[in-house]
Amino acid sequence: MMSANQQVRKDVSLFSALCLIYVFVMIMISLIYQTIVTLFQAIRYPGNLERIQKATESFMSRDGSYYLIAVCAGVFIFWLYRDGKLFKSDLRTQKRVMTPKTFGIVLSFLLLGQLGFVLFNQIFEAVLNIFGFSLFKAIESASAGSDSVTMFLYAGFFGPVSEELIFRGAGLRTFEKYGKIFAILMSSLLFGLFHGNLPQFVFATFVGMIFSYVTLEYSIFWAMIFHIFNNLVIGEGLTYLYSFLPDDVGGALHLFILLIGASIAVIFLFKNKTDIKRYVRRNRAYPGTYRQAFRSVWFWLFACLMCLTSLTLIRHL
Repeated sequence: MMSANQQVRKDVSLFSALCLIYVFVMIMISLIYQTIVTLFQAIRYPGNLERIQKATESFMSRDGSYYLIAVCAGVFIFWLYRDGKLFKSDLRTQKRVMTPKTFGIVLSFLLLGQLGFVLFNQIFEAVLNIFGFSLFKAIESASAGSDSVTMFLYAGFFGPVSEELIFRGAGLRTFEKYGKIFAILMSSLLFGLFHGNLPQFVFATFVGMIFSYVTLEYSIFWAMIFHIFNNLVIGEGLTYLYSFLPDDVGGALHLFILLIGASIAVIFLFKNKTDIKRYVRRNRAYPGTYRQAFRSVWFWLFACLMCLTSLTLIRHL
């Protein structure tokens, strides 16, 4: 009979392998979609290869249709993996009520994550610049707004919902039997790696832990709401608001909002550190769980691939 430590390695391996398959499915859908777009552009600009290439690149950078197709494929993959439980027991909820106070505290942690994202970008960019490199393209990719209806639908709704179903539904519930803390950390780490973007890795891992806690202690539907709120309001909404302001005013206002939110989160952590430590002790994994989890070959294959993807976004100055 397989021991618990052997089982955790098997579960981490299988989920990591499925994440890898999902990435390849996304790549294949993107290539097929790009080929179709290129053919249409070839009809539009016959014989003009440079114009065809530029038109295709411009369309692909703005359109989110292939993302919408890809997330449906991703949810289907993990629905099969969970043997139909993804839309049943994986969506189970707790009886705790999400009060306005709790909602505000969770929101403050999202703003803390956004502040960390900004600081990480600034510091890492400065370090890379010393060696003649830049992270600007990766930062731009991570924080770009939506330029089309389909991209807006993906970033604001379908992306967050599908990611919650996959990482908080399938992933978190798969790892939950090894302890809530392990489930939170492992599913969030895989969620961060999945983004294939160094600036987003840190941010996505952090907010993944927030969404995981909300899922376990409240409901995955609340995690979806917070994820949508983060993308739609904090991301798209504030970016749209700042477009009406001078750059320096918009930048100062954004920093002020992030600092207020981050301050509330830090004060909460300080005031509740005893309860947080107690929660961690009560829900920690059995000894050896992490060691076995990180012996998964499939986990490291997935991690290495996504790290290599991140490196492709770094450019020479």
